[in-house]
Amino acid sequence: MPAPRFVVVHCIVCTSLLQGWLVSKLTQFLLATGLLVFVVTAASGQDQANPIKPPDLSSPRATLKTFLDSADAVGAMLTRGYLKSPSYSKFEELGALVKPALNCLDLSEVPPAARPKTSRAVAAALYETLARIKLPPFEQIPDANQFTQSTGTNAVRWVIPNTEIALVRVPSGPRSGQFLFSPDTVARAGEFYERVRGLPYTRPMPFKQLEMVVSKGGGWLIPFAWIQAMPDWLQSPVVNQASWKWVALALLLGIITLLTRIAYRVSRFGSSDRPFVKALARATLPAYFLAVTPVVAYLALVQINFIGEVGSAIELATSAILFLTGAWIFWRMGPVIAEALIASPKVARESIDANLIRIFSRILGIVAAAALLAMGADRLGIPVYGIVAGLGVGGLAIALAAQPTVENLIGGLSLFADKSIRVGDFCKYGDDIGTVEAIGIRSTRIRGIDRTLTSIPNAVLSKIPVVNFTLRDRMLLKSVIGLRYETKPEQLRYVLAKLRELLLAHPRVTPEPSRVRFIGYGDFSLNVEVFAYVETNDWNEFLGIQEDIYLRMMDVVAASGTGFAFPSQTLYFARDTGLDPDKSAAAMAEVQQWRTTQKLPFPDFDIGFRKTHRDTLDYPPAGSSVAEPN
Repeated sequence: MPAPRFVVVHCIVCTSLLQGWLVSKLTQFLLATGLLVFVVTAASGQDQANPIKPPDLSSPRATLKTFLDSADAVGAMLTRGYLKSPSYSKFEELGALVKPALNCLDLSEVPPAARPKTSRAVAAALYETLARIKLPPFEQIPDANQFTQSTGTNAVRWVIPNTEIALVRVPSGPRSGQFLFSPDTVARAGEFYERVRGLPYTRPMPFKQLEMVVSKGGGWLIPFAWIQAMPDWLQSPVVNQASWKWVALALLLGIITLLTRIAYRVSRFGSSDRPFVKALARATLPAYFLAVTPVVAYLALVQINFIGEVGSAIELATSAILFLTGAWIFWRMGPVIAEALIASPKVARESIDANLIRIFSRILGIVAAAALLAMGADRLGIPVYGIVAGLGVGGLAIALAAQPTVENLIGGLSLFADKSIRVGDFCKYGDDIGTVEAIGIRSTRIRGIDRTLTSIPNAVLSKIPVVNFTLRDRMLLKSVIGLRYETKPEQLRYVLAKLRELLLAHPRVTPEPSRVRFIGYGDFSLNVEVFAYVETNDWNEFLGIQEDIYLRMMDVVAASGTGFAFPSQTLYFARDTGLDPDKSAAAMAEVQQWRTTQKLPFPDFDIGFRKTHRDTLDYPPAGSSVAEPN
């Protein structure tokens, strides 16, 4: 996360924190000599006629002049009154003044996340170093007219005499052609300053002893007078930082620890029966870190003002935490979005639709988190391409190890694509029957008719036949009844006609393709097949309708004078009356009447008869507890 603009300039700002008496004496001296006016108006490096003109970095002379003028302007601003009355507006003004000096540094080999603090520390060290060594006259420093455009070494690099400080022309990129302090100079700026820090200044300085003030001073919210009033042990340096800074950091981290405990407790809210609240609560902890980390970084880097390697380490840690926290939020927001979508259209929580929403939301969260981590790695200077290549090899190994899990995931996606089963469906899987209770990412849970719960891997379930009874629009009623061989043909015709009439008249039986046919001669019976569809998809209701039809079929068979055959031997004694002769005669007489009146219903009923007898039976039958009163 890029630091605010005032963070970028903070290190130079804090170099102004000299003791009060030194400030007043130095200010009087500068005003007396006229140097202060010159620095403020001319040394800032800005063209008053062209206020947004970029700094001149076209040659070693131009770059060195821009750097020194910018740093002098900052010192002059500090002397004019920032130390006496620091404020945010003055802080912003200092930021504008120091920016040209920072632009003179080649930070290409510094991780982007560490560049703000590093650039300020390097600028301060170089400024103090250049003020203590003998620089050649400016007219002897090569300018743009003296430098050739060749690619020779002398044409692209200039080293300050008797030093290792080099200005190098950038060969390519957005800053191509500009002369900047080389990456090696940037890396060794602290070393150069340590070598010359005991030497006297060789040029007029609007502000002196910047390093000491920076190491002790804080930000614009912490006046330097407060620091001067502290005991000596709080002002003494520890790891190049004043001791009071470490004490302030400890207090700050203590407060953050207490707040973190509260955020952790909030993240534990929610329960399994309230998944949206639970997912939202679990996202509060990364959101808390995302909000509090910039605050801690600002207080530590700007107001407490950690400098040097410690400040750069805090910048790197801040960037790492921000990107990790952002990835964490993307990971946590996936379930939040999923549960919100599931709750909004009232999708069944354990359905395959709900689980698929969860899968895709989590995948999107993972992809977004991975992209953010890649950006963070690049920001921290980590070679992303090498990591991606390593993840590719590692991912192949993980994919091989997780092959069963991947198969189950693909199997779940297949179940979703086919939509063969849903939660609540009654189905047959293999040789078992049960009701689907949940379809997950890895497995599906089915409650059997014996009330046992079976978990079947999706990879297995997608490969076996699954019969979904719930998706039926109607249910098949099919039965073969056997009549005794003593049944006369006319009796058999009577039974066939009455059974067809029964199916036609029944209001819960579809007229097409219901049929009743004499299908052949069995070992001990005359076989009649009854085939019809019942208009229901509920198994219990179907059983009730089937029972009603079977009972009515018994009445038809009994009314015909014949009976059901059964696999047994019948011994007839003299006292056995056999079949009822009166009923047999009546049935045959009625069939004879059909034939005489040309109403014999074979091979089927005529259209008029079908219309008059459609839905004429009472169902449920009269006297039933569920029958509607007339």
